[in-house]
Amino acid sequence: MSTIPNVLDDLLQRTRLALPGVQVLDGQPVTDTEPDVVAIGFTGSPGEAAVDATEDRAQLTTSPDRERYGITCLASSWRGDTDARAVRDRVFELLAALRGELQRDPTLGGLVLSARMAVVAFAQEQTTAGPVATAQFEIRIDAFAR
Repeated sequence: MSTIPNVLDDLLQRTRLALPGVQVLDGQPVTDTEPDVVAIGFTGSPGEAAVDATEDRAQLTTSPDRERYGITCLASSWRGDTDARAVRDRVFELLAALRGELQRDPTLGGLVLSARMAVVAFAQEQTTAGPVATAQFEIRIDAFAR
């Protein structure tokens, strides 16, 4: 069985603990979001796959299978003023807190061989409602299917 469902649950829990007071979503937002938000398992495009996985046989055995996958997530900050630097800095604070949590326990309590933040794409824009900064990031997982 794939580790993907359990890893998503674990990442949600860890993100909530690492970022108290920040809205942490399981996938796509379905309601209005708070000024600071992290969405685990969402690319920013509804319906787009947020997990890309491959499975291989480990060495010469028939099981367990080795799985490697990336989980795409978003971190975003918005303020109703004109200070773009504040939202930009806040997004990178959110990323740093989550990266620190993954570095503290890269095996997610023994659930995987390794979990690490590997890719970050950043965008910022000025809107009529104020500046918004968003980072799409990927958490790369290496694990044995159970």
